[in-house]
Amino acid sequence: MKLLKKTAFTLEIPDPFDFSLTVAKPAGWHWSVRNEIFKDGTLWTGMYLRGTPVGLKMSARKNTVRVAAYSESRLPAGDVRELESIVSEGLGAGEDLEGFYAFADGDPVLKKTVGDLRGMRLGRVDDLFGSTILAILLQMAPMKRSEEMMDAVLGLYGTAIDFDATSVTLWPPPEKIAGAPESDLRARAKLGYRSGRLVAAAKYIEGHPMSLRELAKLPGKDALKALTSIPGVGAYSAGIILWEASLPVDTWSVTILSELYLGKTPENPREAIDPVAAGLTERFGKWSWLAFGYILNDLPELAKVYRLSRTT
Repeated sequence: MKLLKKTAFTLEIPDPFDFSLTVAKPAGWHWSVRNEIFKDGTLWTGMYLRGTPVGLKMSARKNTVRVAAYSESRLPAGDVRELESIVSEGLGAGEDLEGFYAFADGDPVLKKTVGDLRGMRLGRVDDLFGSTILAILLQMAPMKRSEEMMDAVLGLYGTAIDFDATSVTLWPPPEKIAGAPESDLRARAKLGYRSGRLVAAAKYIEGHPMSLRELAKLPGKDALKALTSIPGVGAYSAGIILWEASLPVDTWSVTILSELYLGKTPENPREAIDPVAAGLTERFGKWSWLAFGYILNDLPELAKVYRLSRTT
């Protein structure tokens, strides 16, 4: 799909703000889509705006982000305003980093992460189904296997867009997966049992549209309830989709968190997940999701100070 119509606008993100750390996280997390391109301070990516693909080219000078949006037809003024709001939230404009940094100053681990990653905003691109695909394909699989499944889904069912002499592929919309035979996902994308989960989730989201931006405004318990109503999404997967709903602590991250805050490696990581997650949620309070994100993105630097058995 060629997107030739260009609309430009600028956004002001509150200080502190580091564009590169925000859109190209040290842990390798993508900002919107898996095969987006970040080079020399510029990000080429894309998203859906009211179901319509939009390509984005973004760069920043200090707190000012320059955005060029590419679409098939000229975007109406109302759509441009909506896109500005979505991108601004995607860049974490509403996050209270100053408040988090003040809290982190009393915690040696967090204080170090803030010193290393100052200005990194976690952000959230409003793509519920794309995040659900990611969450389901991360379930019970090594990262290499998950990445293979993601690439297969994108290659077979994703929406390829061409703009500004660049190509990226968006996650498929829910209706495309809802209409795909489960056997096709098993045979061609090699998703195994996740095929049924993904089709069921797509059908549910297609019939029950939800916005991550709206879910983020709900109390955590209400957001968690809404997300876990999606077939194949439990508390862990809900946390991957929306961190404020539930911290996505797994056997890998629980080991790191236990070593950092309890000074020991858990003998049985799976059994340690619930108590460690509960303890840290109580310790961090409303800052839990920011603390979790900062820790996971600063592991190589933390390992220089703390004894960690793994950082990848």
